[in-house]
Amino acid sequence: MSLMHRAVRTVARGRYRVVDDLLTTPRPDDAPSAHAPGTDPDRVLVFGNGPAVGWGVRSHDLALPGHLARRLSALTGRGADVDALADPHVTVATAHELAASRPLRGYDAVVVVLGMSDALQLLPGHRWSSHLCALLSQLEQATDPSCHLLVVGIQPPSSVQKFGAARGGAADQQAGVLNRLSADLCAGRERLHFLLPPVPSTGSAEQARAGSAEQGRAGSAAGGTADRRLQVLRYGAWAADQAALLAPLIDRELERGATARRARHAPQDAEAQLAAVRALGLLDTPPEKRFDEIVERARVLLGGQGASFALIDEGRQWNKAVSGQMRVEQPIADSFCAHTVRDGQALVVPDAWADPRFASHPSVRFYAGHPVETADGVRVGALCVTDVVPRSAESVDLVLLRELALQVQRELQDLPARTPAA
Repeated sequence: MSLMHRAVRTVARGRYRVVDDLLTTPRPDDAPSAHAPGTDPDRVLVFGNGPAVGWGVRSHDLALPGHLARRLSALTGRGADVDALADPHVTVATAHELAASRPLRGYDAVVVVLGMSDALQLLPGHRWSSHLCALLSQLEQATDPSCHLLVVGIQPPSSVQKFGAARGGAADQQAGVLNRLSADLCAGRERLHFLLPPVPSTGSAEQARAGSAEQGRAGSAAGGTADRRLQVLRYGAWAADQAALLAPLIDRELERGATARRARHAPQDAEAQLAAVRALGLLDTPPEKRFDEIVERARVLLGGQGASFALIDEGRQWNKAVSGQMRVEQPIADSFCAHTVRDGQALVVPDAWADPRFASHPSVRFYAGHPVETADGVRVGALCVTDVVPRSAESVDLVLLRELALQVQRELQDLPARTPAA
């Protein structure tokens, strides 16, 4: 390596220390997930750093996950759940540790956003290729065979003002080199796809004001500055391109049988579920208004005689919140919600007396329930509505039921972490 090249790399590494300053930039502080309404939701993971972190906004709903969920749902007609697994300090060399930190088998797609830090540090191309190849192999093995991996290219470092990189300079040139190498790695592999990011735009005040319409739909967490509104627009542009590529791929896998869906609907480890339920610290606690209000809305809006938010404990169903004709506790053998939790998707029983699984149940004729998960994807309970008379499956709005179940999940994610008693 020449003395000149070493000097350039030293300067580049010094410039990347500005990432520590980025840590003072607003970023999401809510649960790392976003959702779009609909049934039979697709599930996508946004993985990496940079735009995956959500710089400039306070909510994942306004960051890349929220935009991607809405864009994807608009194209497929289904719901969408988009999780974020991001770390501002991760590099292509350390990404394997982040990827190993959670199960990935149930995702329909993984969006990989990496490389800004590596481009700034002028990482040699052969090292980039080696690390990225290993990471993609790891992701292929950890995900279901029907899951598609989308590698998003590195945006020009000069487009991030805080880095102070010259437009068209060494860092931008290296980003281009790494992007070409990434495209080559993905070429010819059925599950791997490469997508260049949108062309950076400085935007305008008029664009920022236009972005307030999207902000109003998703929430006010982005704050009132034009810069943050522009950031919302940029996330929307990234999401639009990603959704346009992913939607037909996921549709095609659905037609083939989409084994990723079967993986995430499979029964989960019973010990892990029980530990997650008890870690919530909710069992045998007094009623709480925030859960009671959601359950009451479910009963009224979905027209049931009873409704509950149920937790599945060892040998029993315990209802944290009830409305109408519901018991607080019942044996697991009588639990409809235990089936909902086991199967990992909405369950509708039009007439329990005509269903051999529930024919002995004395009082409930109609049931509709949706699983409730922790932030880690562990199913701990269900939100359900019941009736004493049979009803058709079409009589319940499953989109609304899912939205109410997601409200319960958000309340769970606001709970402080607790360690269950021994």
